[in-house]
Amino acid sequence: MGFTDKTINELINTQFECSCGRTHIANIENIAIGPGAIEKLPEFLETQKLADGRIFDKNKDLIFIVSDVNTEKAAGADVTKRLEAGGFKIAKYVLPHPQMHSEEQFVDEINDHLPEEVQLLIAVGSGSVNDMTRFVSFKKGVPYYIVGTAPSMDGYASNVSPIVHNNLKITYPAHCAAAIIGDTDYLATAPMHMIAAGLGDVLGKYLAISDWKLSQIINGEYCCPEVCELVLYSVEKCVATIDDLKARDPQALTYLIESLVLIGIAMSFIGNSRPASSSEHHISHFLEMKAIQSGEYGELHGTDVGMATCMIGQMYDEFLENGIDYDKAREHAKAFDHDTWVSEIKRCFGPGATEVIKLYETARQNDSDEVLRRITAIEANEDAVLDQIRSVRQDLAKCPVLLEELGGLTDPSSYPFSAGEMTDIITYAKDLRNRYGTLQVFYDLGVLEPLAADTADRYMKK
Repeated sequence: MGFTDKTINELINTQFECSCGRTHIANIENIAIGPGAIEKLPEFLETQKLADGRIFDKNKDLIFIVSDVNTEKAAGADVTKRLEAGGFKIAKYVLPHPQMHSEEQFVDEINDHLPEEVQLLIAVGSGSVNDMTRFVSFKKGVPYYIVGTAPSMDGYASNVSPIVHNNLKITYPAHCAAAIIGDTDYLATAPMHMIAAGLGDVLGKYLAISDWKLSQIINGEYCCPEVCELVLYSVEKCVATIDDLKARDPQALTYLIESLVLIGIAMSFIGNSRPASSSEHHISHFLEMKAIQSGEYGELHGTDVGMATCMIGQMYDEFLENGIDYDKAREHAKAFDHDTWVSEIKRCFGPGATEVIKLYETARQNDSDEVLRRITAIEANEDAVLDQIRSVRQDLAKCPVLLEELGGLTDPSSYPFSAGEMTDIITYAKDLRNRYGTLQVFYDLGVLEPLAADTADRYMKK
């Protein structure tokens, strides 16, 4: 069948019987990307089906616009002006926080201002505003649109919402945006570090797809080759325009936002974030939690993802050079002590430890029997495992060069952590999610802690 020969609009709102044996669909009704794309907004609304089956009626149905103090200036005021001029009924809320993550307290803030009679929400922003508005609209049972203001993350077409709850970032089920608008006139005003963050999030897919394939080899996990191809096609399409991105060229920005949206469509096809998120995101989420707990904003999500992707690439070099000692790996697996692990999680995660420990009761990812089973699978499939790692390492080697072109971060040296703290972050990030990837492979083979310590010592202050 193949998805890469279809336009972005041909991939949405259509069921595909895939060669993987599953049916894929992304329930997004409309996408408009490019210069002047915002002009499509009234047209989309005129045919929008509401939760009760009616078609949106601008004479009686209320739209609730959510933005923040930054995105209101970038696009929110213009979106509001256009809709009011078109005779649409509008209510809005501008989150008064210059910097914020997608946190439960801000979700509650949106809900506190949400009119009871609202029939459709419009998020004007990128990461946090999009994630929270998606979640609020899903819980309210009404459709939502996203008007992007920065090509900084891959969640525009996602059907899940990562929200920080009890000091842990949890990915909640939600729904896709009914319409996605990526007007490059808005996107071109985004700061370059946000564009670099978008590139970082895109480049992280090299590792995410590789980790998915590794889990298929080691655990027999379902993996769709056509979705993998779509994601990597999206990455390469974006990578080819780096020089033009630096100049904020509209076509290059179009490719970047299309890549980010295509990756979101891939997530919707699978029903979760597996095609787009693995070990690099685990580190990113831990870094974000650390920042929140210290009362700081930290770096953008995509910045963290890009940095972690480059860092894991360096860890692969050391891993491949050292080889695999299966006897040592089995000794390490048998030595696992749950009580010691709990103590370490409490030390490293602080207020977020309770949720991490609770997750372990389901995942049991470090239990000796499970790890020993995976070691046997790795040993039996060593050629395939190492071939996959060598293959992705070639892609990861390009990432620092590409990110440096846009001023993105490629290592953790600028983060406010000691070598010991960074060692903890790399070592325990895998425990944030029940998702098999590179960090768990390193753990299974008994090399995660020394690799983490070597990496931290290379970059961090003592």
